[in-house]
Amino acid sequence: MDYLFIPFFKFVIGYIFSVWWILLPFLVWFIVKEKHLITARYTYRGKLKWIFLEIKIPPYVKKSPKAMEEIFYSLHAVFRKGDPWARFIQGFTPPFYVFEMIGHNGKLRFIIRCLESYKDFVASRIYSQYPEASVELVEDPLKDLPWKIPNPTFDVIGCEFIFTKLEDDKKTPKDYYPIKTYEVWEKLPEEQRIDPISILSEGITYLSNKEWIIIQIMAMPVPGSDKEFGREWASRGKKEVDKLMGRKEKKEPSPFDYIFEFIKNFFLALAGQKIEWKVGKEEEKKEAEKDLMKLTPGEREIIEGIERKISKPGYWCVVRFCYVAAKDVFSKNRDKNVGLVMGTFKVFDRQDMNGLIRDPKTIPSIDRPITYFKSLYDEKVFYRKRLIWAYTKGRWNTDYDENRIVLNTEELASLYHIPSEVVPSYGLEITPTRYIPPSPEVPEV
Repeated sequence: MDYLFIPFFKFVIGYIFSVWWILLPFLVWFIVKEKHLITARYTYRGKLKWIFLEIKIPPYVKKSPKAMEEIFYSLHAVFRKGDPWARFIQGFTPPFYVFEMIGHNGKLRFIIRCLESYKDFVASRIYSQYPEASVELVEDPLKDLPWKIPNPTFDVIGCEFIFTKLEDDKKTPKDYYPIKTYEVWEKLPEEQRIDPISILSEGITYLSNKEWIIIQIMAMPVPGSDKEFGREWASRGKKEVDKLMGRKEKKEPSPFDYIFEFIKNFFLALAGQKIEWKVGKEEEKKEAEKDLMKLTPGEREIIEGIERKISKPGYWCVVRFCYVAAKDVFSKNRDKNVGLVMGTFKVFDRQDMNGLIRDPKTIPSIDRPITYFKSLYDEKVFYRKRLIWAYTKGRWNTDYDENRIVLNTEELASLYHIPSEVVPSYGLEITPTRYIPPSPEVPEV
């Protein structure tokens, strides 16, 4: 037997070595795949034309953030994953938007950056909810800033925001846990409502022409069950609800389970005993016994919050902020303006669910200054003038990124919307109080 096995073994080894070159293209592909994708995406995105649209609202327009949520619902329709040939060979990546709030010289501007081909689509969605608005094509609002910051003239501080809740690996965010949204403060009496964007716009009225506050949200529409774009955030949310409800994870019966059940029932029938098909039914019976009312009020609210979030379309986002100013005013106003933005984002925190906090790795320091960043995933001019720093990982490739979070339309509208009631920036004229002395008839003490 050994004499027969050894020649056969030698034949197999020799055959493998004689046709090794057939595997060479596959080996080369795995080696050069990353480099090829970078080059292909750089070439693909270099051919795209981007524009900036500014939303201008006349005074005394009162609108709920719900109007902006309806806009995000419509804008979500542009998602296209593309076929494998387009994504891996031609470098196609799904389209996305950049929503910006830029404060400068006492004014807050709302900018949307999108592909030129989407201009009419985006404008029509805005007009459908804000018929009084004006959507204008503008130049890059940050074109006057230098390409490299900090420099002898300007200084900067900023960060990226991440979710407070993380998975067990301490890296992947729990995207399915919601943050506080406008639905919470709109349920309050009118005198108790606090719109975070109104707080931000009020603070920006004190900015000089040497200061910029920039909040940037890069948002890519993603489906809830897609693994490549969005980390299956909605599917993971459903599993989290099952876990909180005490349900066991559903497992589809294997073919062997059906065969074993059939054989067991066959012999039971021969013996004249009652048979019952149990495969796939026992788990359903156990789940039917669970009662939502047995949970605590806090647990019910968390489950309802997760289900509410995953029921709406989502955007895969990178949320950034930076404060840029001339050196003569930077140190004097830095703490005040950074506190203004941090206070605005603090409004969205929920201790029992999710919130937005600064990522320490993206806060500038002497060791990590914000410098020129040449991105291979978007055109260079846009990123040069966008203050996107090299030590962050918010590049739009297909790899999972720690600083990418999923916001549904309700959350995105809470972070980016026209203030609930737009009033002129100069506000109301304040009349000084006049001192009136007490009546002479009042005795002195």
